[in-house]
Amino acid sequence: MPTRNVPVRLSLGSEQPTQATVVIADWTMLERLRRGAMVLGLAWGAAGFSIVIPVLHFVLPPILLLLGPILCVWRVLTRSSFKEGTGPCPRCKPERTMTMGGKVEPETNVFCDGCGNQLTLKLQS
Repeated sequence: MPTRNVPVRLSLGSEQPTQATVVIADWTMLERLRRGAMVLGLAWGAAGFSIVIPVLHFVLPPILLLLGPILCVWRVLTRSSFKEGTGPCPRCKPERTMTMGGKVEPETNVFCDGCGNQLTLKLQS
């Protein structure tokens, strides 16, 4: 899994935006297939295990059997994802390391661990 550092801008309402960097993981096709197979196996394994749970065995197995392939395809189609971001919060100013996850998009939201505000993260081109 090769990674790359990308400059971003953190903004919060009327505060002065700050510059930060994020680490983006680029998944190879083999890694994407492995991640998809893992989530599919977990969903179907949980479906098999939930058959023995009274009352829930009517709802949980069908949901997990349908959710497994959907999550598998989603994981296989995700070519890159955020790993972490480092930069100063626009409100509280100290340098923070923010753990992130999810598909790479031009604009997303992250939370500051210090002040708890929701920051807008924009990729710079």
